[in-house]
Amino acid sequence: MPTATLVIRERLRLLAMLLALSIGVLLVADLWSQSLSQESLATAGRGVVFILLALGLMGTRRMSVALTALLCGVSLLDLLTVNHTLRLVDILEIPTLLICAGLLLAPEHPLQDQHSAP
Repeated sequence: MPTATLVIRERLRLLAMLLALSIGVLLVADLWSQSLSQESLATAGRGVVFILLALGLMGTRRMSVALTALLCGVSLLDLLTVNHTLRLVDILEIPTLLICAGLLLAPEHPLQDQHSAP
């Protein structure tokens, strides 16, 4: 029977996967609302990376979690600019970064019960 921490870790990972997939779909869907330019294609390419990372988040390895946190962290610098308008993608990237950072900082294997040792 899995412990509570493993179940919570799995659910947080699935939540991060859903958030990353939503971010990726929203970034790719921006192609239909913007004129085709180098910047809009780069944004759509970033969306494809988010979709691929969402596929990786369905697994159990930590690399996709680290790359998702890194990709969300890079875009946080954009929020500090003066003329930046807040979009839904920006709002979704903040909890994704927090969840992925929490998953990376939490121990991978839960501690064993100290009272059961002889």
